Amino acid sequence: MSIATKLMVAINLCFILLLLCSYLSLYVSPAKFWIIAFAGFAYPVFLLINIFFVLFWLVFLKRYFLLSLIVILLGYNQIMTYVKFSGEDRKLSFENSLKVMTYNVRLFDLYNWRSESSKTTRSAIFELFKSESPDILCLQEYYSGAGKRANFADSICQKVGYTYRDIELINKENKGLPYGLAIFSKYPIIKTYKLEFPNSKVNFCHSCDINIGKDTIRVLNLHLESIKFGKEDYNFVSEITNTPAANDQLKKGSWSILSKMKFAYIKRAAQIESVAEFVRKSPYPVLLCGDFNDTPVSYSYRQISNELDDAFVNAGKGVGQTHTHILPMLRIDYIFHAKVLKCIEQKTIEKDYSDHFPVVARFILP
Repeated sequence: MSIATKLMVAINLCFILLLLCSYLSLYVSPAKFWIIAFAGFAYPVFLLINIFFVLFWLVFLKRYFLLSLIVILLGYNQIMTYVKFSGEDRKLSFENSLKVMTYNVRLFDLYNWRSESSKTTRSAIFELFKSESPDILCLQEYYSGAGKRANFADSICQKVGYTYRDIELINKENKGLPYGLAIFSKYPIIKTYKLEFPNSKVNFCHSCDINIGKDTIRVLNLHLESIKFGKEDYNFVSEITNTPAANDQLKKGSWSILSKMKFAYIKRAAQIESVAEFVRKSPYPVLLCGDFNDTPVSYSYRQISNELDDAFVNAGKGVGQTHTHILPMLRIDYIFHAKVLKCIEQKTIEKDYSDHFPVVARFILP
């Protein structure tokens, strides 16, 4: 082997090891070893680099391509959680199906993050609800309106035709900004429950037992710990992408982002474990919707996928991206379902009214 070949093999082995670490992040709790979670987050990067090495060695007719190829194939199931390669479109019958939507609405653009006014954005979101008309609608970062002057729940119900709803707010004493989670349903809600997370005052999970004909299903709506990126973090990412940063600025900005991600990973580990336990104890088939703030190659994802099926994996197609900012292919919003609920369609609606895309799925009840 020449020195150049030895160097390329060494680099290849390093990225193979990193790809294996990303697989390991599915099984190791960040609360016990938080560094491994970053490998899971970087999985798409490590995957692409290993694909490059497969092609690189094939060009030079070297057997070393088998090194990366074998490791890539070991994680084939993880690829399917990011990109779904579908064959011909199936002719699906949507009669008697149950349509579900989950959407982080980002307070209906309360603080005018978009160039348009918040009222314009909110109206567009309400029109989206009307056009899609899901039977069950789960919202995260739901803003209920400014006290007595508005009640957005009434507007949504009138717009779409919902008869039932359950809204859980984070701080009911704070009338200036009442926000939290909301579930709207065209079917009767017979029981509700709020699952609080001891390590967070703003993140929690709530459930509704919904009666559909002779069946009852349990719908969970959750919002796991977010990284809480501030404006300065987004500015840093933008600046470092476009212009080289000084060493001090690079260290300060990078440490701020990594520190926030670390504590979010640790908190989500405890939160998702309590949700998984709640799912296991459910007497009814479960539909779980929400913003996980975590990718498919993560401890959070595996805790739930051990109990429920991912609608995207079962019936989605294309790239599953649900977050509109920061990185491409970032899927952090999910609809999971019990195996007895057959998923016949899953799609992401690419509307940028929020920093998340709404996710829709259809099910056939047993």
